[in-house]
Amino acid sequence: MSDWGFTVEEAIIGVLGMGLLGMLGIFLQAIRSDIRAVGTRLDRVEERLAGIEATQAEMGATLAEHGRLLAQMMGHGERIAALEGGAGAG
Repeated sequence: MSDWGFTVEEAIIGVLGMGLLGMLGIFLQAIRSDIRAVGTRLDRVEERLAGIEATQAEMGATLAEHGRLLAQMMGHGERIAALEGGAGAG
C-alpha cells in the first residue's frame, strides 16, 4: 500500500485503463466522421440517380413521340404506293 491508499499495480492498471478509454474515444470519433462522410456520398449518389431517372423519362417520352411520327410516315408511304399503283394501272 502506498501513502495514497492504493498499490502501484492498481495505479498502473488505472492509468492504462484511462489511456485505453481515451484511445477508444478517439477511435469512435473517427468512425463517426467516416460514417458521416459515407452518408454525404450516398446523398450525392441518390441525387445523381434522380437526375438519371428524369433523363430516362425524357428519353422515353421522346421515343414514344418518334414512334408516333414514324407510324404516321409509314401510313403516308402506304398511301403513296397505292396512288402510284393506281396511276400505273390506268
